[in-house]
Amino acid sequence: QIDQFLEEVTSIAARVTNIRTQGKNLIFYDIKGDGKKLQLMCNTANHKGLKDFHDVHNVFRRGDIIGVIGRPGRTKRGELSIAPG
Repeated sequence: QIDQFLEEVTSIAARVTNIRTQGKNLIFYDIKGDGKKLQLMCNTANHKGLKDFHDVHNVFRRGDIIGVIGRPGRTKRGELSIAPG
């Protein structure tokens, strides 16, 4: 799924507009802030939290405002994304 992501880490806060799952190891969030759309790509392979991956992501809903720290880049489909980690 990952095409090219920068090593540079950045942070962003935005509203969740859509949540999609792909299999049991990948969750995509569409987030929007200041009129810009960005995709958040969460993968179990990059999960470093103390809680279970699915327990963490089951609390997020559409409309929530979330903060993310991760690496920006584009997926193979060309979507501007951020990979938390």
